[in-house]
Amino acid sequence: MVSETTKQWVFNGVSGGFSAVASAFIQESLSHMIPWLIVSCAVIVCDLAFGIRKSMLMHESIRFSSAARRTMGKMVTYFSFVCMVCMINVAAGNDYGIDKWSCLLVCFIEFCSIVSNILKPKGYTLNFKALASAVIGKVSKIDKKEIEEIIEKQENTNKQ
Repeated sequence: MVSETTKQWVFNGVSGGFSAVASAFIQESLSHMIPWLIVSCAVIVCDLAFGIRKSMLMHESIRFSSAARRTMGKMVTYFSFVCMVCMINVAAGNDYGIDKWSCLLVCFIEFCSIVSNILKPKGYTLNFKALASAVIGKVSKIDKKEIEEIIEKQENTNKQ
């Protein structure tokens, strides 16, 4: 029969080993997360600034509560995503660059939103389908007509 003291030693040994491994995992994950969290925050704040600028130029009403709600929602979503992919990357052994490519995807999505906020007050829209086909077709020498279709003039429906 195993004595109570032996059980306690085994429990303490397993707990100590687990806490050492878990703290090392969290420390390495945090070292990967912090730069991407800063980048995500900067991109989200830029999107907020250009969204407010777009609303002001288009004479739309700007409500602090809705802007803050959308921005906080994006921050929670993107920060959770960054934490998840950084932990997956560390768990996978840092071999695949999952954190880098996933966070660059988030930055690209926000960059598209920023570009849209810049172009919309000027009456332009960004044609993502044409942009994607141009990027994919880059390997096979695209012609000038395809490039011209990427940004198109938006028709102004509300005349003042």
